[in-house]
This record gives sequence, structure tokens and C-alpha cells, in this order.
Amino acid sequence: MLLRDTLLFPAITVMIDRYRRYLSKDFMRQAWSAVFNLDYAFTSSFIRMCGVIGLIIYPAFHFSEQALGYKDWIPLRIACTLLCMGMIFWPRGERWRKPFLWYWEICLFILMPFDQVMVFLINPNDSYWASSNVFWALFLGFMTKSTWLPVHLFLGQGLAFLVARSLASPLPDAILHGLLAQQLSIWATACTGQCLKIAFEVFHRRGISLAGANARAQEAEAREAEIKAAYSELKRREEVIRRFVRPSLFEELAKGSDPTEFRPVHRDLAVMFCDIRDFTHLTEVLSAEEKQTFLNHYFSLMTAPILAHGGEVDKIMGDCVMGLFPDGKAAVAAALDMRLSLQDFNREMYAQGKPKIRNGIGIAKGRVMLGNFGSFEKLDRTVIGEAVNIAARLESKTKMYNLEVVVTEDIIRDLGDEGMHHRWIDLVQVKGSSRRLKLFEVYGHQPAAVRGYKDGTRGKMEKALALYFQKSFRDASRMFRAMLEEVPPHRHDADELMDRLLDYYIAHCEAWNDDAKGAWQRIESWEGVHVFYEK
Repeated sequence: MLLRDTLLFPAITVMIDRYRRYLSKDFMRQAWSAVFNLDYAFTSSFIRMCGVIGLIIYPAFHFSEQALGYKDWIPLRIACTLLCMGMIFWPRGERWRKPFLWYWEICLFILMPFDQVMVFLINPNDSYWASSNVFWALFLGFMTKSTWLPVHLFLGQGLAFLVARSLASPLPDAILHGLLAQQLSIWATACTGQCLKIAFEVFHRRGISLAGANARAQEAEAREAEIKAAYSELKRREEVIRRFVRPSLFEELAKGSDPTEFRPVHRDLAVMFCDIRDFTHLTEVLSAEEKQTFLNHYFSLMTAPILAHGGEVDKIMGDCVMGLFPDGKAAVAAALDMRLSLQDFNREMYAQGKPKIRNGIGIAKGRVMLGNFGSFEKLDRTVIGEAVNIAARLESKTKMYNLEVVVTEDIIRDLGDEGMHHRWIDLVQVKGSSRRLKLFEVYGHQPAAVRGYKDGTRGKMEKALALYFQKSFRDASRMFRAMLEEVPPHRHDADELMDRLLDYYIAHCEAWNDDAKGAWQRIESWEGVHVFYEK
């Protein structure tokens, strides 16, 4: 507070502020701390080293000084040696640091002034003190705290002066003048040592600070690299998990939920099954790697429309894809895109001289239960219910009908006014169920000529089917044959019929009308519905 009230301190502050562009604020802050709040950060590391050096050299001065003709005092040398040994063997540890520094300052306060005064008194006519004062005063200024320097210079010298007067009183004028000169030289040299010590202290702190900053920067870089590596590994694992599990399950994991605690729920969903026809025959000439490449390409084509229309891939079983949709409209839109993608793929197959791929898609809608099914070792999040069984049967029956997309009447209701080009194709009953289901073909993906033909003959198809299920097989057969004459030619194979469903019903009508096999008895017992006995 005294310095802040003086005129000198404000003047220095103005000068520093004026030339602040040339001065480092951090350097000035550390210099201020070194002068008025020195904590021995740099000094204390030198103390024990100086004790070792003093223990070796200080007794040797006794012999060198005697050889030069100076007088010496052995008890003083012994006392100095013992004090140096105290500095060396002082206990280590944080709890001993502050007492050790007090011990150090007291040694400097008593030893240095008293030693120099006694040597001067013993050798009053020699210039011994002039050379030795430079070294010990520089040492004093370097090794003591700034706030302790006046104590050493005034009180320490005063104590030595009193001792000198008690030994030689009154003191000669030459000795008094010598002590005064000695005092001035000690002040100048001690202040020089103090300035050097402050500079060393500041740069020592800055070095430690920079080293710490560099260490922290390296640690931060290493930590950042570890975080990036961990993040990359986490993203890689997430991508692997996302590919191997269904999206809804992955979202639960991402939110921190436990999928094993999922409670089963009932939902109204549209279920789709899509399977490749004659897959074994198609791939029997392919190697294992070629089969994998082929299937992965095919499944990529089939699953992309499912996801694009808000569906979810429930599972992939062999060459079959099972998808779930919130409603029938989304399921039909996905099925049409899947068929269009397959048409593009088959064009590539034709260009390469390879056989085309055929698949069938069956879609049903109903109330299903979604839950975890399996064992303790292996669980699967999937759905069970009548709609699942019906969709699987429809997919397998597409080969029997020679059609591509077959759906139930519930799916057609979800289409609304859009219709998406559909027609009634069958009336069935699943074994074990009393429900009778009307099945429909969806053909919105087919060429315009085929769509036009099927739309134009939709009424005739419904009348022919009505006659068929009313057991009027001859009339139904005539209508099916009349429709057969209107079928447009196939785009790629002239011998292949574009509407193979007509062949299916014509063959059935002929079987019912075969008298040799007891047709009337069979017709009478038939309930007017096709029964699915197996999947």
C-alpha cells in the first residue's frame, strides 16, 4: 500500500502503460510477483546445491587465505561448515519446506554479515573484504527473498557492528570508514544479485509455465486423438449394428433403452413377403462368393423401396424378405417399386445373356403382436399373427397363379380411390380359419398395354369368377377363353402368355367338368372356396 501511495509508483505505471506494446503483460505480472511475492520456486532448488558447494569449498578457504597471509578464525569456519551441513541434511517433504526456508534465512541473517565483519576486523589493513564482499553480497542478493534483503543488510550488519564495537571499542576511524564502504558495496552488489535472481526466477516460472502448457497441449491433443478414435470406432460399431438389426431396435439402443425389456404390443400392420422363384436352380452354377454378391445386390434392390415408403425390414430369410408397413397403401407402393427395380435388373441380366429373376410378393393386413421371441441366448424382435401366415401363403401362391403381386381385400381398402390397378383373382380360406378372403392382383408396375388390358377386362374377370365360385364351370370357362383372345403378346417371349391366370382357371374348369373323375359328386361337396392346406 505504501508503494501505491508514493509518486514513484504512479510514474512507473504511466511509463509501463505508455510502452505497453513493447512489454509483455505476462512478463510484468511475473516480475511483480517475483519482487513482492517471491515463493522460492527457483531459489529453493539451488539451496542444497549451494550447501554442498559451501561444505566443500568453505573450509578450503581457510588454507588458501592463510597461504596468502590473511588471518582467519577457526571457530567461524566450523560454524559455517555446520550450517552448510544443516542445509544439506534437512528432511525432505512438503511439511519441512517452510521450516527449512526459515532456517536458510536465519543462517544468512547471522552468518554472512557476522563472518564478513569479523574477517574485516581481523585483517583491517588488507583489502580482503573488498574482493570477498563482491561474492558474498552477490550470493546474498541471489539467495534471499526480496522482502528479507533490508533485514539482512541493516539488522545483520548492525548486529555485526555491535559485536565489532564490543571487541574493539572505540573503533578507529579507518575501521568506521571501511565498514561504511563495506555497507555501500553490499547494498550495490546485493541489489545486483537480487535483480539477477528476479530475472532468473521470472524466466524459470515462464519456462515451467511453457513446459506445463506444452504438456497440457500434448495431453489435450492425445486426448482429442483418443476421443476421435473412440468416436470413429463407436460410429463403426453403430453402423455394423444398424445393418444387422432392425431400425426400430437400433433406435432403442441409440436412446439408451434396453431392448430385452420390450413388452409385446398389438398393432395393425401390413405384412409383406417377397421370395425368389427357383432360387436353387438359378444359383446352382454360382460359387459361394458369387451367390453372396448376387443376393446382396438383389436384396439392396428389394429393401430400398421398403425403407423409402416408411416400412421396416423385419428379417431376411434365405432368399426371402419380410417387411412391415403401417398400412396397405405404403406396402403396395413399395411392392410396385420393388417390381420396377427388378425389371431394370432383369434388363441388365438380358444384356449379359443371363437368365432373369422372378419373384413373388404377397401382402396381408391384420392385427399382429410385436415382441421379442426366441431363447435366452438368441432373441428376435418380430411379429406373429394371422396376417403373417396369410402373407407368407400368398407369396408362395403367386407361383401357382403365375402372378407377381397378390394382396388381400384389406389391403385394397387401404388404397382408397387410387386403386393402383388391381383386380379380383380368387376366394380362399386358410386351413384352420373360418375366414374367407378375397385375393387381388396389383399390376400397376406392368407395361401400359398390360394395364390397359387388365383394366378393360376387370368386369369380365369378376363375372367369370362369380360363375366359377357358383359352380357354373362351363360358362366360366367360356368367359376365361374369350378373355384369353384379348391378351396382348409378351414383350420378350412370344410363346409366353401375359395373363397366365387365365390358364390356371381354364385348367380348373376342365378338371371340374371331367365326368370320368366323378365331377358331379365333387362339385356337390365343394363349398365354393379354395382352401390353403399348406404354406
